[in-house]
Amino acid sequence: MLSVPMLPITLRSVPARLHRPLAAVVLGAALLVPLQAVAPAVAAPPPARSASNRHAAGRATQATLTAYGDVDSSGKIHLSGSLRWASGKLLGHSQHVELWARSGTTWTLVEKAVTDGRGDVELSVSRGTDTRYQLRYPGSHSAQLSSVAAPSASPSVMVHALGQVTLQAPSKARRGETFVVTGRVTPAGAGHVVMVAGDGHTYTTLRTRADGSFSAHVRLRMTTTLSAVLPATASLDGAVSGPRTVRVA
Repeated sequence: MLSVPMLPITLRSVPARLHRPLAAVVLGAALLVPLQAVAPAVAAPPPARSASNRHAAGRATQATLTAYGDVDSSGKIHLSGSLRWASGKLLGHSQHVELWARSGTTWTLVEKAVTDGRGDVELSVSRGTDTRYQLRYPGSHSAQLSSVAAPSASPSVMVHALGQVTLQAPSKARRGETFVVTGRVTPAGAGHVVMVAGDGHTYTTLRTRADGSFSAHVRLRMTTTLSAVLPATASLDGAVSGPRTVRVA
């Protein structure tokens, strides 16, 4: 009997849905420090199907994942995922999905979740280090579905580490006299740019030491509320310190 070779199955992914932009921090009238938008990357292949699944090609599905919204009080950022047939139509039933993460070279299972009836799922992750996240669907033979559902994986999204910056300044100073302000940036590292600003004016721009600390000399002519501003970079989301009011006499 003539053997007919099996054709490879290609899973389709579509770009993540557009959500509202990440938070921006506004200082004064002219200073804007945006968080870095996550950027999609090429998805790692989904987990291999079991031997029993290989006999049924299954109907193609598509998984998407998006990071959106403000960092909440716990320091976490929100992820929104969805699962559809490759045509964009709803599966019509809740499905089990998995959130995977990679901060180095290895993907690790972070969380298992269940979509709602529309195929949507909401997740949240911490922002300790730069990490790529991916939503994976292992496929399903459930009789509730109109067809056998093939596995799929979303394009990955990058969630950058969230920078933090502190500032210490004296509560009082003499008009026109120089005084010292100090602070620290985390995660630590040499060369982070920090601006000391207040009331719409930047007083000095400096760089951190290896331990993340910094110091600067400032001179004021009137009572001013100062903050340390950590601008966003390609690898670190920006931040602004708490305000420090210096009363000038």
